[in-house]
Amino acid sequence: MQEIVEAIRRGMTLVYGPPGSGKTSLAMTLADRVASRALWVSTVEGPELLREAARRLAVDAGKFDFYDFPRAFGRSIMLFVLERARDYDAIVVDSVSGIAPRREIGTLTHSVLYQLARERPVILVAERETPRVAYIADNVVRVWYRRTSLGHIVRFVQLEKSRVLPPGPRRVFEIVEGRGVMCLDVTRTGGRAGVIYDKRLGVEAARRGVICALSESARRLADFLEKIKDGALFVQIGPWTVFQGLDVSEKRVYVIRAFHDLFRLAAELESGGARPQYIVAGGLANLRAGEQMIYLAALCACAEFAGHLVLADVCSADRSKELASLCGEIITV
Repeated sequence: MQEIVEAIRRGMTLVYGPPGSGKTSLAMTLADRVASRALWVSTVEGPELLREAARRLAVDAGKFDFYDFPRAFGRSIMLFVLERARDYDAIVVDSVSGIAPRREIGTLTHSVLYQLARERPVILVAERETPRVAYIADNVVRVWYRRTSLGHIVRFVQLEKSRVLPPGPRRVFEIVEGRGVMCLDVTRTGGRAGVIYDKRLGVEAARRGVICALSESARRLADFLEKIKDGALFVQIGPWTVFQGLDVSEKRVYVIRAFHDLFRLAAELESGGARPQYIVAGGLANLRAGEQMIYLAALCACAEFAGHLVLADVCSADRSKELASLCGEIITV
């Protein structure tokens, strides 16, 4: 997310997305990164809810002066901002559609907020792209979500436009209690440089690399995983009992009931929890091809604190080929 932070340091930024996509949380995180004192004008949420959001995001609420206005105040909100702008090094308006009727919003945004953005970052939040505002804005950040075949909600963010940087890649992000926004590039799933030989697995693989252990037999897969179970953390994605027949403590099986759980696991490992030699994930073979990359990106974030990421699945030869395309090394059991 660093490129988004760098882009919004200059000029006016529009952050837009549907309700519940996380745009307000993202805007607060961005403002916290670029400002020591920020004016937050809301036509949506009251100060108490915003302070609670700051707590969840591990953001210093003391940086923000939160004000809420009924949408009926309209232009008066902009007069309020103009009178106080010089006292702040960032301004956030959530939602920008609450300050003026749609036919006037482009003119008002350009004549007031865009001018203020010459001296400090201005972040505008909206539920729609708002074409007039997007055209004027120096930066446009899109936030959205989708539901996977497991019923998990996955949030995405992308820098769509910037006058100072090229458009950025699509990223997945989540809000982890006390940790804030965690963001992952779904195109980066490989291991680190340097190849090591792993005796238990019997293969050479990049450090923190992705290894596939695939079989058409649940029994043979269990026998193979028995070799590494003492140094492994098992991650079960979805309802499939991939680790059936493997004698392992429930405390070392991490069941993913929501996509958020993968980020929470990464945060726990990062904060100094157990550092397993292997993270063994089961269930990816049953996901759609496009979904596998999303889950794999989150698993690779967890594997930053382990030796290897092992994708273990019982599946047909055809499904094996599909999953194998995501791996650096393949072990057929």
